Amino acid sequence: MNMQFFWLVIGIVGILGAIVPAAQMGTEIYFDFQLFMLVVGIGIFYVIGSGGKGLKGVDNFGKGSFAAGSLGFFIALASVPGSEGQALIDTTQYAVFSICLGTIIHLVCQVIVNRFGSSQ
Repeated sequence: MNMQFFWLVIGIVGILGAIVPAAQMGTEIYFDFQLFMLVVGIGIFYVIGSGGKGLKGVDNFGKGSFAAGSLGFFIALASVPGSEGQALIDTTQYAVFSICLGTIIHLVCQVIVNRFGSSQ
C-alpha cells in the first residue's frame, strides 16, 4: 500500500472519528436518508454542471455538497416559525444535521484534493 494512501485513510478516519462521537453525545441526531440524498444529489449535479475530472471533480463535489448543506440549513430554519414542541426540535436538528453533513463531505473532499494535489 502506497504511503500516500495510508496517510489519506488515516486522515479521513481521524476526521470522522472525531466528528461522529461528538455529534452523538447527548443528542438525538439521527441519519436522515432524504437529507443525505439532498446533499449528495446536489453535490453530484454540481459536478455535472461545473465539470472537472479527477481532483477537480472531487473538489467540485465537496463545494456542491457544502452549498447543499447550507441550503438545507436555511430551508429548515425557514420552517422554524411554524413549528411548535417536538416539531421545533426536529426542525432544528434537521438544520444542524444538514450543515454538518455538507461540511463533513466538503472536509473529506478537501483532504483528498490536498493529499493528491500536492504530489502532482
